[in-house]
Amino acid sequence: MFSKDFIFGVATASYQIEGSIDKDGKCESIWDSFTKVKGNILDGSDGSKVCDSYLKYKDDVKILKELGVNSYRFSIAWTRVINEKNELNQKGLDYYINLCKELLKNNIKPLVTLYHWDMPKWLDDLGGFLNDDICDYFAHYTDIVTKGLLGLVDNYITINEPQCIMQLGHRVCAHAPGIKYTDKEMLKAIHNLLKCHGKAVSVIRRNVPNSKIGFAPCARPMCPSDREDELLEKKCYEKFFECKNDYEFPNTVSIYSDPVFLGDYPKSYYEEFKDILPNITKEDLKLISQPLDYIYQNFYTGNYYSLDKDNNLVKDEFYFGYPEGNIDWLQVVPEALYYGPKYLYERYKKPIIISENGFCNNDVVSIDGKVHDPERTDYIRRYVSELEMVSKLIPIKGYYYWSLFDNFEWNSGLKKRFGLVYVDYRDGKRIKKDSFEEIKKIFLK
Repeated sequence: MFSKDFIFGVATASYQIEGSIDKDGKCESIWDSFTKVKGNILDGSDGSKVCDSYLKYKDDVKILKELGVNSYRFSIAWTRVINEKNELNQKGLDYYINLCKELLKNNIKPLVTLYHWDMPKWLDDLGGFLNDDICDYFAHYTDIVTKGLLGLVDNYITINEPQCIMQLGHRVCAHAPGIKYTDKEMLKAIHNLLKCHGKAVSVIRRNVPNSKIGFAPCARPMCPSDREDELLEKKCYEKFFECKNDYEFPNTVSIYSDPVFLGDYPKSYYEEFKDILPNITKEDLKLISQPLDYIYQNFYTGNYYSLDKDNNLVKDEFYFGYPEGNIDWLQVVPEALYYGPKYLYERYKKPIIISENGFCNNDVVSIDGKVHDPERTDYIRRYVSELEMVSKLIPIKGYYYWSLFDNFEWNSGLKKRFGLVYVDYRDGKRIKKDSFEEIKKIFLK
């Protein structure tokens, strides 16, 4: 059983659910432009309508209330609240003010993510994360949001999944803006991203008394195939924090989380990239490593590892037919929600909130008009069981399921469904899935 003050919520992101991409002065984002290029999105869709939450936010809050959550994580669209002149767009900000008021009226606490990948296109044209001035642009944006939502929001996540921003946006170029970086450029961009985080923390602390702040990386934990083998677990822990591990630079945990929580990049970072390092000052590291309240972390899957005869760590291969979600990277590894938090707490010593965890399923409306998704229900049960076990050892403060709705799943478009609520994209109709009812039982028992 989780504690009485446990945070039980669901999460969404602006571009994935809001629609109305050209309404009320919203300017173009990198995803608006990326989706226009033929072949970038699996089904050719975009974020122009999706769940239509910009217009239906009151209906969304009614669904949240029925679900029984005590918190709702959503992101602000930078492009709604800031125009091409880098000035406030009041109509865009008003949408989030009204959403937060509606949430609080229903006893649901907002958790705001400032950056969930929808950078203004005009700012990307100025160099994006390669532009050293981006930190000031992000601080300005944060200042406007936090002042506008003062008295409504005191919980903030600065940046979501920096690994995906860099790996998918600038390495394999499967995500917006699809601009490939060299290793040297990547290191500079990562450092500027972390400075954006640091400047945002400074602004939030200044503007929002008693604020609670974090940022939300992602990871695939190395899970020991034998839970009784202490040496195996130790080696899995060590590999999880390597600067370059099986998931490759820039997808690892320590490059982002060590500067934030420990005040510097890993020693191996300086050794591995000594010839192409960006300019890293003591002032930068002090800015980046300001105290945070929580470790937010997104966990969906992981990998199992064993030891060979010489006690070397070996990744276990997933066999044909291994249980997985309806998306190629999501294998069912429930232990990820045990070992991932355990490793993070051991290294960084902060309370942990799971900011995303969810299952992609091939959901269909059945002949009875309902959506039966036993695979998702089973996934939630298994993962939450592991989280409950580890909560007896370390401080686990909350869990957010991804996602409330089926939505625009980035380069997969509308083909992949993670939601507790099915969305018919033709007319916007919402249908609560079986998992919607099941997750209420799990967390409200």
